[in-house]
Amino acid sequence: MILKNLEKLSKRVIIGLGLVSIACIFSITFIEFDYDFESFFPQGDPETEFYKDFRDKFETDNDFVVIALENEKGIFQKDFLLRADSLTEELKKLPNVEEVISPTQIKEPIKTAFGFIQAPLMRIDNPEVYSYDSLKIFERPELVGSLFSKDGKAIMLQVIHTKFLSKQLCDSLSYDITDLIAEYSFDESHAVGRAIGQVYYIGLMQRETITFVVLSVILIIAFLFIAFRSWWGIWVPITVVLLAIVWVLGLMQVTGKEIDLMVMILPTILFVVGMSDVVHILSKYFDELRLGTEKIPALKIAFKEIGLATLLTSITTAIGFLTLLTSSIDPICDFGLYSAAGVILAFILAYTLLPAVLVLTPAPKVNNNVYSSTFWTKHLHRAFGFLLRNRGTVVVLSIILVIVSSIGMSKITVNNFLLEDLSDSDPFKQEFDYFEDSFAGARPFEMALEFKENASPWELQSLLYQEKLDYYLENTYGAGNLMSPVAIVKGANRSLNGGKEEFYKIPEDEAGLKKITKNLGKFGSDKFIDLFYYDELQSLHDIYKDSSNVDSTLFEGSKKKWGRINGKVPDLGSTIFFEKEDSLNIFLASELDNPYFDARITGTARLIDLNNRTLATNMLGGLAIAFAVIALIVGFMFKSIKMIFISLIPNIFPLLMIAGVMGWSGIGLKVSTSIIFTIAFGIAVDDTIHFLTKLRLELAKGKSLPYAIKRTFIGTGKAIIVTSLILCGGFLTLIGSDFLSVFYIGLLISITLLMAVLADLFLLPLLIFWFYGKSYKKIQS
Repeated sequence: MILKNLEKLSKRVIIGLGLVSIACIFSITFIEFDYDFESFFPQGDPETEFYKDFRDKFETDNDFVVIALENEKGIFQKDFLLRADSLTEELKKLPNVEEVISPTQIKEPIKTAFGFIQAPLMRIDNPEVYSYDSLKIFERPELVGSLFSKDGKAIMLQVIHTKFLSKQLCDSLSYDITDLIAEYSFDESHAVGRAIGQVYYIGLMQRETITFVVLSVILIIAFLFIAFRSWWGIWVPITVVLLAIVWVLGLMQVTGKEIDLMVMILPTILFVVGMSDVVHILSKYFDELRLGTEKIPALKIAFKEIGLATLLTSITTAIGFLTLLTSSIDPICDFGLYSAAGVILAFILAYTLLPAVLVLTPAPKVNNNVYSSTFWTKHLHRAFGFLLRNRGTVVVLSIILVIVSSIGMSKITVNNFLLEDLSDSDPFKQEFDYFEDSFAGARPFEMALEFKENASPWELQSLLYQEKLDYYLENTYGAGNLMSPVAIVKGANRSLNGGKEEFYKIPEDEAGLKKITKNLGKFGSDKFIDLFYYDELQSLHDIYKDSSNVDSTLFEGSKKKWGRINGKVPDLGSTIFFEKEDSLNIFLASELDNPYFDARITGTARLIDLNNRTLATNMLGGLAIAFAVIALIVGFMFKSIKMIFISLIPNIFPLLMIAGVMGWSGIGLKVSTSIIFTIAFGIAVDDTIHFLTKLRLELAKGKSLPYAIKRTFIGTGKAIIVTSLILCGGFLTLIGSDFLSVFYIGLLISITLLMAVLADLFLLPLLIFWFYGKSYKKIQS
């Protein structure tokens, strides 16, 4: 009667779970991939808010595509220039392209005796003047490194497109640009930009997500077969965990979460992490069947003895992921949240779907041959004997490793580069490196000039201070391709004096300056001027010029004027740029203290640098929370302060090891490596809880402490080793990734978990002996 009721309940459970799973599978078909690097900016940070406001006034520093066209014989070849010009015209016709800046079409206003004329920068139809144009261009530093490569073999086109294009429109624009360039068969062509980068990253993410899931399945099948030597012991765990992944992906789609660079490894992580509960339950279930226990009683024993431990380990693993919510980076918070949800869903399925399947299927035929039944017991007995005989050696070795790792940890640096996620051999990284080497750099440089009340950027003294700043940025800070209000005035002065290069300077008196400022529109379009100067009051008048009944108070109060300095710098790493910024701030405070404006660096690259600077604080905060929660759980289980320390020490040990590995191998602290510590701790502590829970059960049976530890070591050793091998193997599949962040997550977490299992099997028993050798009855209750 009881069996029939259980079978009826199990069928209902399977039907219900099946319906939910079908709904999730349907929703997964609508899930999308996304790569928005701005989501990695520190949210709610004043620097981020300042940049967004600055961007609204001027323009973004990434809504464009830059194209380099190379000609081995040099750029001054008629056929090459005509093809480049033809490509420029075709690019202008593409949807969502607002403007194309090309050297072949740039015209500069020059004042002559007959008024202003528009003189082409390059007279592409007239080879006879190529030598003159070449000399003129390469004596102008603002052109070399920006529109023309340093070696004179390439020109740069800048395609400015509509702001904040969606993924679909970015895809379309990227493919259109790539196809157009291919039609012209240049000797070499290179293109980088947000639209192209997004297409490349998302394509790589899609391929790797599928690859890692397939590799994880193959690897886990191998481990399960070795552990259980039964196909039954393979398909049941895999079914349970696959459904957990399906559920969490369905949850993501319903809540509007797309798969980004962090979430792409979520299926792989859930596959290996979610397997832990199932393996522990099945391992105990199979052990009971081997002892001759009937199916239903064996199930009851397995779920009763393993139940509390798996509940606690699921909670601790979920907590490890949830501590990532302390991060100021949205993708990391989302990764932590959905990973924690996946762990809990895996636990729910392990205690609903798994028992339902076990009830409805005949008890599997367990392998009772001598090798199968004695292999694990024999080797675990030997390992326990080795531990008892070499206690001193284990302790001394542990202390040495802690000292060496602590020294290595002190060597960890916080440094990041824009495309550090890609290896040097990656095609897209090589495109980026080309612009680094051949032009002024690929990292955007942005500086905001905030003019003080009643000050103007166009005053002579103000311009002289700005010129001093420009000079420092070019010659000390290392910025190239600078455009600023000063550059506009210098260019206008040159135009007023027949285009002669010696007049590329600020006029010497107010009268000369007035000629320029009065006719700024003649020296460049209003749109171009607006890229480097913004007047809040004038902007309001422009917005409401055609409106009636406008509240006059809108125009009252302090309205600021803003300037912008924009350029490129080589990507030298955040450490160097913070040093440069410190020197710049000293210069601004000492040598550029003036009554006209304040200057501050902003931009996307700087926000990424600032974000990485806070990683250590976020990581320590997350670990502190994880430590506190684990301490509470262990304290609740054993009601002992000593046991809290005993449980934390073997889990802090592998964290020290991995920090030492990072320090000695030169792996810096960055977004990807900072999350490793909390994730690894949340996962690694699972084995400790399984060990201590089993120990408590053995002591409750009245066993002596030495015998209870031995029974625990042998009883949980197999499951701990098998689950750790599954976890390490699953994470090791990630080292095949083309993303260095994913590579480091896979490698470092695998090393951490390997050290954790060694600590749990060799260090934890010794700690228990040491703390409770003479008073084990205190934990018996």
